[in-house]
Amino acid sequence: MRPMYSCSNARVVLVGGGHAHVQVLRFLEADPLPGASLTLVSNETAGIYSGMVPGFIAGQYRGEETEIDVRPLARLAGAELVLSPVTRIDADRRLITAANGAELSYDVASVNIGSTVAGLDLPGVREHAIPTRPIARLIERIDGLLATARAWPAGQSFRVVVVGGGSAGVEVAFTVLQRLTDAGVPEPRLALVESRAEILTGYPASLVRRVRRRASRLGVELLCERRVAAVKETEVRLEDGSSLPFDALFWVTGAWSHPLFRDSGLPTDERGFVRTQSTLQVEGHDELFAVGDCGTMTEFPDTPKAGVYSVRQGPLVTENLRAFLAGEALRAYRPQGDFLSLLNMGDGTAMGTKWGLSFEGRWVFRLKDRIDREFMGRFQVDS
Repeated sequence: MRPMYSCSNARVVLVGGGHAHVQVLRFLEADPLPGASLTLVSNETAGIYSGMVPGFIAGQYRGEETEIDVRPLARLAGAELVLSPVTRIDADRRLITAANGAELSYDVASVNIGSTVAGLDLPGVREHAIPTRPIARLIERIDGLLATARAWPAGQSFRVVVVGGGSAGVEVAFTVLQRLTDAGVPEPRLALVESRAEILTGYPASLVRRVRRRASRLGVELLCERRVAAVKETEVRLEDGSSLPFDALFWVTGAWSHPLFRDSGLPTDERGFVRTQSTLQVEGHDELFAVGDCGTMTEFPDTPKAGVYSVRQGPLVTENLRAFLAGEALRAYRPQGDFLSLLNMGDGTAMGTKWGLSFEGRWVFRLKDRIDREFMGRFQVDS
């Protein structure tokens, strides 16, 4: 039987300022846990809303429009803010250690730290590629890329390679190409590399056809069933012995866990994501929750690592943190089998899919823009 806690003396710690935890802060601002101490540990003062990052790459949004400042949210929720990465979670002792030396004990804690990208340990990737995670670093590097491309010698194409043909890779490819074109970069060339037999695995075939038609029209080269062996300073070397020259390389190879969970001895899946029950509690550690990309539910292990799930888990983890402290039954999360997926194409249009159907046009971008701005509007408060 788990210990009982009173909200009047409970120590609640939130690790990470991701899409779920910013909602927790908003909910606890409106309806606090009476007498409980609340701490947010975050390695950044601002979280980046992933849904608007392709629009930033395309030049449709300013950097600050993609940011959720956690400082005023923490203040309004009555939370102490510790600005530091977390290096270890001792779930047996209920103790969180931060890189700045802080040690935070907890009665209940939740982790919402997102993910990194797979394949960073391949030779040359960290040195020569631009990974799309952490998102804040990606955003910082876009301006430098544009400055380099604008200064490119006349008569020479600026060559971009995007590795990863999932939805994120497709968005990066088309938004980067549009941004370079709008910036007047002469003859930008782009190739998208995917290790599987087709791009957009798991998406309807009609959406794949739409993307392929647009790629053909814009001269984007789609290279499937090609696996990267190593990256050199100006070329991607493939396992089949061929190589692709590049002047900019984006690494968009799917989600992989941060090392925190394995380093902490917590139960993980094969990619290092912490295993949770459907209540979002870590297996074997009821006082510890994990939400969003960083957790894998054992009942639903194939749930995509997509921001929509983190957003929808926000209200539920708030409810379950409250229920846990009150000794009440927790509610299980059941991921939706289908969700509206919208891909920014960078030119004022978007493509989308729902219920196995696909569609595209300017109206789809307007829909995406409205959804994203409405979500962000919930967290824009004065500092």
